[in-house]
Amino acid sequence: MAATYKAKQGQTWDEIALEVYGNEVYADFLMQNNYELLDALIFSAGDTLNTPELILPVEGDTPPWIDTEELTEDEIDPYD
Repeated sequence: MAATYKAKQGQTWDEIALEVYGNEVYADFLMQNNYELLDALIFSAGDTLNTPELILPVEGDTPPWIDTEELTEDEIDPYD
């Protein structure tokens, strides 16, 4: 049985991933498990998302939609 999460007004995929899974990098996993909500960029209060247990941890600190091979070192970690 998968767990669910009720969104707060104005939340986004990455904010929910951070709250549920502890890291924004899991936003893609959250999207894969909520296909019917992919049109949403910003959620309304009470929207219900499926939040299954993570199957595989994602490596690295960068979300998968950012291609780090095209970034400079300063863009990858500007505080380093």
